[in-house]
Amino acid sequence: MLLRRASRCALAVLASAPLAAAQELGTAQSPMPEPGESSGDSGLTRSIAMRLGYFDQPDSLDGNPFLDESLTVIEPILVLDWDLTRDLGYTFKAAYDNVSSASIERLNNYPDQSGASGDFWYGLEFGMRHRLSDTQRLGWHVGASAEYDYRSLKAGGELRWTPDDGRDATVTTSLDLFLDDIDVIRFNGTEEGSEQRTSIASTTQWYQILGPRLHGLFGATLAYQSGFLETSYNGVVVEDGATPPFPFDNGALGTEITEELPDSRARVALFGRLRQQLVEGTAAELGARLYGDDWGITSVTLEPRLYQTLVRGSWLVRLRYRFYTQTEADDYVESLPGAAPVPEFRTSDTELGAYDAHSFGIKLLWFRQGAWEFDLGLDQVLSSDGLDSTLATIGYKLHL
Repeated sequence: MLLRRASRCALAVLASAPLAAAQELGTAQSPMPEPGESSGDSGLTRSIAMRLGYFDQPDSLDGNPFLDESLTVIEPILVLDWDLTRDLGYTFKAAYDNVSSASIERLNNYPDQSGASGDFWYGLEFGMRHRLSDTQRLGWHVGASAEYDYRSLKAGGELRWTPDDGRDATVTTSLDLFLDDIDVIRFNGTEEGSEQRTSIASTTQWYQILGPRLHGLFGATLAYQSGFLETSYNGVVVEDGATPPFPFDNGALGTEITEELPDSRARVALFGRLRQQLVEGTAAELGARLYGDDWGITSVTLEPRLYQTLVRGSWLVRLRYRFYTQTEADDYVESLPGAAPVPEFRTSDTELGAYDAHSFGIKLLWFRQGAWEFDLGLDQVLSSDGLDSTLATIGYKLHL
């Protein structure tokens, strides 16, 4: 299962927001297309897309000073999106993550472990979409993923309603379920068998054309998880002056104990986006999100974007800035004093601590309408917890 900032959605959401899990749980696909997207002259969606992502997070030890949380993920993805008829289509996705992290390398210290310095994640998903009428679309999907210590099955569906034949509005409701099986391998290499986790989420969103040059998207996600919710590799340091079996990264003396968190978590998020055409070839967008959960975390996200046509019908650039801030979880501690009683729930996971993050990104899209698309993206995240990160992506999509 690695660090929460590891694969699964690190490349998708820049690994800087705790809403990542809620997005993993099935936030419905936005009906707001990126400029340049097309379904071709036939009106049918038939495409093959390939994408390669690279995520790198060095660790300056400004977050958790006892633990190196450096992480690198390389992720290729293949997506086949195919309309069989006007009323029936399918999507197939295959993804692979090559993950290198300090949390795995630390297991090299223990002879009963394999000494692996990397982790490999595989994921497959198949979905179908059905046109029920001129105003209703139904979609469903199933998928599975696996890695060294983690296996997951998922299923979900969505219903999309387009009143007035979709000329002005679209309402989408989705429901997703994840069933996970986790091998609990602690920070010291101790194996404690398997645990289960169940995650369910529902999202409702409303897309509306608000004027000739203005449209918006508004929605809410409710998510609930139960079962094993901590990260088994994480620990909490009790600074009691003892010498650990292997030195902490900051040279401190203490005893490391397991992270323990509640076995349930409820989450809610409200989000929205407005996109306005300023002049021909230029559009501005503002996105915002409010998030809260019963672990005590609240967060606010603001994300302005600028879309600029460089060459009409073939070249587009997207610039974005993202501000994110969150409070810490109720059970978050940097460390525990040796003389104090150990609380039932405790975590030193920096993702559950308070921090701010600033993201700066650019994406260049080169396309031929209805034929192909090629894009390059680069994002830099500057985080107050010291876990700055870089994300680079390259993608190609062929419309058939």
